[in-house]
Amino acid sequence: MGVFYVLLLIPMMMQHFAVKGLRLDYQKRNNAALKFFFVFLTLLVALRHESVGNDTVNYRDFFMSYGRIAWSDLPSVNLEIGFSYFNKLITLLTGDPQVYLILAAIAVSVMIYPTYERLCIDASLTISLFCIMSTFVMMFSGIRQMLAVGIGFFAYQYTRQRKLLPFILMCLLAFSFHTSAFMLAFMYPLYHARITKKSMMIVVPVLAVCFIFNQQVFGALTLILEQFTDYGTEIEHTGAYTMLILFGIFVAFSFLVPDETKLDEETIGLRNFLLLTFVLQMFAPLHATAMRMGYYYMIFIPLLLPRIIVCRSIRWNRVAMLGRNVMVIFFLVYFFVNASGGGSLNVFPYHFFWERI
Repeated sequence: MGVFYVLLLIPMMMQHFAVKGLRLDYQKRNNAALKFFFVFLTLLVALRHESVGNDTVNYRDFFMSYGRIAWSDLPSVNLEIGFSYFNKLITLLTGDPQVYLILAAIAVSVMIYPTYERLCIDASLTISLFCIMSTFVMMFSGIRQMLAVGIGFFAYQYTRQRKLLPFILMCLLAFSFHTSAFMLAFMYPLYHARITKKSMMIVVPVLAVCFIFNQQVFGALTLILEQFTDYGTEIEHTGAYTMLILFGIFVAFSFLVPDETKLDEETIGLRNFLLLTFVLQMFAPLHATAMRMGYYYMIFIPLLLPRIIVCRSIRWNRVAMLGRNVMVIFFLVYFFVNASGGGSLNVFPYHFFWERI
């Protein structure tokens, strides 16, 4: 557990405590804190033992099998052809599965970090939020989907720049790594939609209908899901309501707190992503796949909330600042309490690959 104290607490100290003799302003300390977090997180993901993460052993074995597969046979090996070529290319460099895990970890972080560096304005809040999202533990387990999520950040950049063709190409590339990446197709229109406080008069009733009739709606959506994913879509009743409640609070916070005139296009786009994440989470109690569909948008939430707080209205000023401090403390405590109980995907307790367990 000690490595996670370093991962979370050290960057927060870097952000808030100036070092005597080092003339670093707040933004430089903020950037340094975020960089430390991502570098250390990448090291933890790269150097993990095969017991860390439910699927790590399977991916190691999967990778080693590619050394025996001819290039011409790759299309028949796996539906996600992009992931097959990714594995095969690495076998040209090494046959060591630990090196494979290292390269995969670096690839994911390299794709995610530039956007985080550009948009992060409060490293402590961003980091505490990042670590309670399902995408955090997925980094230690789901290599395929996290590579697809990483490619989604390229799709996001092309979305911002209104470059439709490159955006489509990135969506197809992500889909070739994980079939759930078809969800990225919604990113372009969703980002550019102008959903404001006034729009909530329409949005709230729609959200209520989705929640009340989530089983019926999900039953209709399974016809689409079965075409694009390799997961079973039979209702499971997972009981996953905690994150649904949390995302609902985030949505309310994101629409009540800000002065809409202060919000730029990017912040509004990120808030739209939160709305879709909330909608998808409504189906998570029925099937775990619904939550995984939201990973492509969930990972932007840690960047959104600090920007909402910066754009707070005078009316909600004290609530926003109090909420910021409460969130940092609460999510830190939540993370460590959850981790001490084993967490999910067998990420806790953490072990390095050289340890004997």
